[in-house]
Amino acid sequence: MYEPKFYIVFDIERNFRPYQSDAPTEIVDIGAIKIEANTMSMIEFFSALVKPTASLSRHTTKLTGITKEDVKGAESFPQVIEKFREFVGEDYMFVTWGKEDYGFLTKDCVLHDTECPYLGKEVRFDLQRFVFHAYQELFPNQPNLKFAVEQLALEWEGEQHRAYADAKNTANIFLTAIKQKDIHKSYKRNIEFVFVKEGSLTDKGKKIMKRWVFKELKRTGVSQLTWDWFINSKTWENVSEQYHFNDITVLLLQNYFPTALKKSQQQLQILAAMNSQENQTL
Repeated sequence: MYEPKFYIVFDIERNFRPYQSDAPTEIVDIGAIKIEANTMSMIEFFSALVKPTASLSRHTTKLTGITKEDVKGAESFPQVIEKFREFVGEDYMFVTWGKEDYGFLTKDCVLHDTECPYLGKEVRFDLQRFVFHAYQELFPNQPNLKFAVEQLALEWEGEQHRAYADAKNTANIFLTAIKQKDIHKSYKRNIEFVFVKEGSLTDKGKKIMKRWVFKELKRTGVSQLTWDWFINSKTWENVSEQYHFNDITVLLLQNYFPTALKKSQQQLQILAAMNSQENQTL
């Protein structure tokens, strides 16, 4: 794992619309905390509203509390991202709750034809995923930020769904995790807690297995997928990096594989038929 001089814990909020629209879902709020790696101390802070090119949606205001008046006098994205790049500096690693924000940041940089901070995989740390695996006893499912704060006995700071507050709470979790866990270690969850009950796959286990098979079918387009192919696939490699499987569980998954494959093939056929009908109506 890359050893940075600084950790940049950041969060963004977007001008989101839960309905189909031609207007871009641009970033409207960026918040970040800079942590010095040697001392694990918060040393700098960043918070900025961003004026979007499209009108702020009511959904965004309801979720974040940000109003049209708030962003009316804000700087544009190119101005804000330039200041953010300066704040980030060099020799850093980003820390985020989940990984979606990287895509949103990249998308807006492309939209505004401006330079983004370097976002390569080696400088990203997904704290949500780390916490989910490292604190298996606390989180049966992948937690949202607020729930993680509560489960780790921390106090929530600020307004939820505001970028700086979410970044600050993410930073608090990060500093707690560093004291309690090895952030360089790749923790794996014991999948048996979810997949197996009384010697059989649970309904949830079957559902997740079918999701993995469907993902591999869609990724490769291989119609006659076999178990040997599947356990040597990129999908299984990614799964194995996150979960520990004992021999009994692997055997149960292998036995269920034909059923999962058949259901996945049926799902793909349905999706293909729906796409065909849509194309005919255009």
